Amino acid sequence: MIGPAELANLAAQRRQVLKEEPGTTVLLLGSGAGAVVQKTYRVRGLRQVQSWWRRSRAQREHDSLAAIAAAGVPCLQPLGWSAVPAFFGFRESTLVTRFLVDSTPLKQVLRALPRSSPLRARLATAMGELVGALHRHGFLWCTPMPRNVLVVGDPAGAALAVCDTPACVLFPRSLHGTRRARIDLFLGAFSPSRRTDWSAAERLRWLRGYCGGDRTAARNLWRPMQRRSTLQNELERALAMAAFTYILARFRPTRQRPDPTR
Repeated sequence: MIGPAELANLAAQRRQVLKEEPGTTVLLLGSGAGAVVQKTYRVRGLRQVQSWWRRSRAQREHDSLAAIAAAGVPCLQPLGWSAVPAFFGFRESTLVTRFLVDSTPLKQVLRALPRSSPLRARLATAMGELVGALHRHGFLWCTPMPRNVLVVGDPAGAALAVCDTPACVLFPRSLHGTRRARIDLFLGAFSPSRRTDWSAAERLRWLRGYCGGDRTAARNLWRPMQRRSTLQNELERALAMAAFTYILARFRPTRQRPDPTR
């Protein structure tokens, strides 16, 4: 955990606003290997009432990142979280993570690359591999978009890390290749927005990465993903999050991470 005094010392060294929106402020505090990212989420409108019966966004993201790191999947290192209480739930919550030096959001990297660049196919494969690793460990990401992934170092190395997980759901067994896993596959490669990020050939590479290079398995997934609708996906995503994050999680004992080889 990181305390207020240490955060104040880092802010005295350097305080840079990375993002400022009505509901979110993201700050970079400190410099070099000791720098941290501080995200503050403000609870607005009806979400104030919702926060009465569920964990704050900062806590959910912290716990998900900690579990993902423990599973050995590359991600930001969570350092702590806090919340400001209100009459109903929380007024705001704050997450602190270690700053990943020499990293760039995948969304930004893709925008800078020409459509003809072979590096795009390599990144698509790496993205599929990252989602596949999460699924094998029982994580349904629910937000596997390029904006929530960091490219670490030279993009040619295609080293990716998870950086945003407030909606992540942990299941007691592997999700890889299951029907529920298609929620992430659609959001990561087949939604209308992702079709602007990835060409058809790159989406196939994405699936091959997910399937560990198995071309037949990738082609078998291609057909149902092409037919899948945004409405169907959103309904299944909402049901999975409601059931396993907000309802059943209250009545189930602490879950063990699944064996990814099973």
